[in-house]
Amino acid sequence: MRFLTLIPDSAMKGAPGCRIYLIRHGETANAGRVCFNGHFDVGLSPRGTRQLEELGESFRDIPLSAVYSSDLQRTRLSAAPIARPHGLSPIPCPELRELSFGDWEGLSIEEVEKRYPGQLEKRLSDIENFSVTGGETFEQLRARVTPKFEDIVARHAQGNLVIVAHGGVNRVILAHLLDIPVKHFFRIQQDYGGVNIIQYYETGPVVELIGGGPLSINATAPSIRKTPLQ
Repeated sequence: MRFLTLIPDSAMKGAPGCRIYLIRHGETANAGRVCFNGHFDVGLSPRGTRQLEELGESFRDIPLSAVYSSDLQRTRLSAAPIARPHGLSPIPCPELRELSFGDWEGLSIEEVEKRYPGQLEKRLSDIENFSVTGGETFEQLRARVTPKFEDIVARHAQGNLVIVAHGGVNRVILAHLLDIPVKHFFRIQQDYGGVNIIQYYETGPVVELIGGGPLSINATAPSIRKTPLQ
C-alpha cells in the first residue's frame, strides 16, 4: 500500500526573507467627489489623517527597517505617522507616483465628461491602451513602478518594510507578483488606508493579504516581530 506524504507548505517556500506592507494613502482632501488626481498634489482630508494615525499605532510594536513612499504629499503625509515611532523618515520615490492623467489631473468625473465628451467611455473600453493627452498608459505605469519596487526589495533581503503608494501603483505591484493582466487590474480592491502584505521566501513572494486594515496588521503581528532586521 502506498501512502501520500504531505510536504509542509513552509518547507516548499524555503527560508523567509523581507516582509512588505504595501499601503494606499489615506482619504484625500477632495474625496467628496471622484477625481483623477494622478500627479495632482492633493493633501489628506481630516478622515484620511485619522486613518493613517490609527494605522501607525498598529505598526508601533512591529520593527521596521525602512518606510518608502511616493513623493506626493498624500503619501508622504500618510507614511509619516507609521515611520515616526521608529525614528525613521519616509524615503520619497518619484517612481512610485500614481498614474499620470495628463489634461485630466485634479478633475472630477463630471468635469472630464463636460470638457472631454466621450473620452471617459474610451478609457473604460480600452483600459490597457488608453492614455489622456499628456498622461500615461497602465503599461507605462508598470514600466516605471516595477523596476523601482524590485530595487527596493533587492536592498532589503530581510526585515519589515512599509511602502505607501497609490491605488494604481499598488495594483501594478500586486498584478506583477500575481501575473494578472492590465485589463483585470480593477479586480484588486484598494481602499484608502488599505494594507497589502507580501512575504518573500527563497522561492519567491507570497501575497498574504490584499486591502486589509489595522485589525489585519494586529492579527499577524506576533509572527512579524520574529522577522530579523537588516
